[in-house]
Amino acid sequence: MQRFWRRFRQGLQRAWQGLREWSGDAAYEKYAQCAVRGGAKQLTQAEFYVEQLKRKYSRPNRCC
Repeated sequence: MQRFWRRFRQGLQRAWQGLREWSGDAAYEKYAQCAVRGGAKQLTQAEFYVEQLKRKYSRPNRCC
């Protein structure tokens, strides 16, 4: 029975992580992992959020 609950919990954790990645909530964690490997200066969460907003809204997003 413990095996069932362990697998159930692991499934829920994978589903939760997938939902976070789909919604963009895990973007900073993914960025932090890449920044550590690349040796670049790592932004704080607030700086990362502002950069994401700038990137999203700095280009034209309508057809006319």
